[in-house]
Amino acid sequence: MPARPASCAQPSPKVDDLHPATVKSAWKRVATDTGSGSLDHLAVGADGTVWATRTTRRTVAGAVETRFDGLRRWDGKRWTAFPLPNVQVTALGAASAEQAWVFGLAAGQPGLVGSFQHGVWASLQLAGQLATSIGTAGTATRAGWTVNGTTALHWNGSTWQYYELPAPAGAVGGEGSAVWTVSGPIMPPGPAARWDGTAWQQIGVPRLAVPRKSDSPRPRLTGVVVLGPRDVWAVGGVSWLVPGRSSPQDEPLERRRPVALHWNGTSWRCLWGRLGTTFTQAEPDGHGGMWVLDSTASRLLHLSRAGRWTAHPIPGTITALAHGASRTYAAASTPHPTLWRAS
Repeated sequence: MPARPASCAQPSPKVDDLHPATVKSAWKRVATDTGSGSLDHLAVGADGTVWATRTTRRTVAGAVETRFDGLRRWDGKRWTAFPLPNVQVTALGAASAEQAWVFGLAAGQPGLVGSFQHGVWASLQLAGQLATSIGTAGTATRAGWTVNGTTALHWNGSTWQYYELPAPAGAVGGEGSAVWTVSGPIMPPGPAARWDGTAWQQIGVPRLAVPRKSDSPRPRLTGVVVLGPRDVWAVGGVSWLVPGRSSPQDEPLERRRPVALHWNGTSWRCLWGRLGTTFTQAEPDGHGGMWVLDSTASRLLHLSRAGRWTAHPIPGTITALAHGASRTYAAASTPHPTLWRAS
């Protein structure tokens, strides 16, 4: 399907289509892990179990050292640790307390598909074309689907099935017979793709425009949220350099602007936010709306079912969002790794 409209022109810098009002945060702290570091990926199973990857930090001789410290599982009362030596995780998925998947590199080699099933760790090393995409930077997973580039893997309950996507993907959203992909945080925007339960279909996405006087434009669509067959959001933004101007640090002056695109079943509506940030992640809220993280990594915007945007600050640096079992979670370091849940 072609993009309708073909492009999203930026309005005046004074225009803010979102008008988010800052309100009392709807987020509540539910767990804090020990030590310094962060939770870098989150996934929520259908039973509400939260899985996360863990990075630890320490200062040695004045230098900060980081180390991957495996997986953590939160059952609502306590954390359980699962070491993963020689593994580098780029994407994390979960079905329940008894089943989770990681995608990444093993001993520096891409193509790792690892799983925890009923307390047993198993790993599969992909080969050929699959190994050059799955597990490398840009891999994303959701609801049994894992994508990167034009490669998609789907867990059918017993094995992984391979699909060729009609458009390069680096972000995936939705579930069941309503799954969408967009280009993701690494690749320039291109068409989206929609799974209808039997096949993938390409959906055109408007071109994200930049001001006439700009250098090195960098448009990105970083996340996609499926709220219904005629209610899909793709979020991201555009950054660019202002010709002939420098920042206070005597570097080229960069501008950023967030954008949210809404699909109503036949066409897109383009909503631009105010200058200063872009959108980096998005997840459903479980009530017909969605949560969006901006590039400050400290502010979450909420879109209600009624269409109202509000801003909700969280202390620290937000590293990940995840939704499952009608709940939305955020990971932040404050400086200890902390798990938050939206009320």
